[in-house]
Amino acid sequence: MAGKTRNTMIVQARRKTEELAAKRREREATLQSLATDYHAATMMAEAGVEEAERQAAELIATAKKNAASAMGDAKETVRKMLATGETRQGIAELLDVSVSYVRSIDVATPKKAKAGTDTSAEAQDSEESGSVGSVSGHEGSDH
Repeated sequence: MAGKTRNTMIVQARRKTEELAAKRREREATLQSLATDYHAATMMAEAGVEEAERQAAELIATAKKNAASAMGDAKETVRKMLATGETRQGIAELLDVSVSYVRSIDVATPKKAKAGTDTSAEAQDSEESGSVGSVSGHEGSDH
């Protein structure tokens, strides 16, 4: 009977070891599944941020392009104002910008564009030479 008891104990020990091993495998499978879920979530989060950054970069590039176009339109408007014979100072006051800003647009205007305006070209020449005169109700130079 002592032999049978020993065999019974070995069988019980084996069953207990198998049960514990099965529980461990089940826990490891659960942990592996959860780790997979974690990595999938972090990868999705990173991909979402990368996509948002890409879209933001596109949006910023488009906004800069549109802003450059709008600034070109604004400068063209200043050129048209200069072509009317208005002084730089008068335009600067009207637009609430500095005279140097208006001058920078005027100086950047190609001579051909200035030559295309007959009377305003003369007004610009007299204005640039520093002569004092009355143009559209403004006296003196624009300095």
